[in-house]
Amino acid sequence: MIHELNARIVKIIGTKYPRLRTMIRNHPYTKIVGMGIAKCLVDDMGMQESEISDALLEEMVDKGIALYHENEAEIKEIPVLEHKRRVLCDRLKTIATEHLEAAAG
Repeated sequence: MIHELNARIVKIIGTKYPRLRTMIRNHPYTKIVGMGIAKCLVDDMGMQESEISDALLEEMVDKGIALYHENEAEIKEIPVLEHKRRVLCDRLKTIATEHLEAAAG
């Protein structure tokens, strides 16, 4: 399930940043932000892939990349990839919750 969600996220990143297509699987946007979004939504928030809209993913990718740039120095100092994703996860949860509340309301 994470693989299908990650494929959707990679597609969004590839569409927004076409210059990254040749190296997209190894780029920090995909490895840190993309997988951070997928793990946050599925593991931490307990959402199913069918519940996750493309609009939510697009918003989270845009804001996740902005968060990555805000915290880039801190993220680069962390040696473990999973811990790098954790830096973004708390903020990404807030973004997802706000989006879901706005969509429901």
